[in-house]
Amino acid sequence: MSGTECLARLRADAAALSPRAAHIALALLPAVDHLPDAWKAGLRKTLAHRAGAAAPLSPIEFDAIRATAASLPHAYPEWVVTDPEHPKARELIVNAWREGARRGRGGLRQAGA
Repeated sequence: MSGTECLARLRADAAALSPRAAHIALALLPAVDHLPDAWKAGLRKTLAHRAGAAAPLSPIEFDAIRATAASLPHAYPEWVVTDPEHPKARELIVNAWREGARRGRGGLRQAGA
């Protein structure tokens, strides 16, 4: 699959998320520092548009989600699976992480770095 096709698939997946899941994915997206800038911008734009239909996450929840980003793509705290939107957002971000890794750009940045 070409880079253009991968980005189109990721953006379609992002557009299919619920507004809450899009907010969660936006909180996780900065952890995937090895995505090409154009991909990040495209995903951010799609997610922001999708998230616009819901109230933003509380600052406490946003910070908690950001703190979990360092564990992607493997470990993920149990508390997030109680919210049905977290796994959907996580799946999108892990898929983006894998596509970026497949294209050989760096690694996963630690949250807060």
